[in-house]
Amino acid sequence: MDTRLALRDFLTEAGFVVHTARDGQHALHVLEKMDPPDLILLDYKMPVMDGKQFLAVQRTIPRLQGIPVVILSAATREWSGAHLEVEEVLSKPVDLELLLVTVNKIFANRS
Repeated sequence: MDTRLALRDFLTEAGFVVHTARDGQHALHVLEKMDPPDLILLDYKMPVMDGKQFLAVQRTIPRLQGIPVVILSAATREWSGAHLEVEEVLSKPVDLELLLVTVNKIFANRS
């Protein structure tokens, strides 16, 4: 929770509109009630529904399929070699400068 709130505050201060969720299942519930976001930052290890489970469901929902996803994870070895179809995998603790560069690059490529 502390990391989620710290990243929310950091990205909000950088000018982004940020919505948060406590786990993958909650994220799907939040996404259901809003316009699709421009980017999803996704933790790998979460209670209730982890990152892999979230991605599996997200990719079955047509209006959410095209949203770029950046994985934030302390367990990056578990992702290495996997066919993720995500924009980037960033190690936790997250380097805030690298996160900002990554987010800005994704937005620049979508314009």
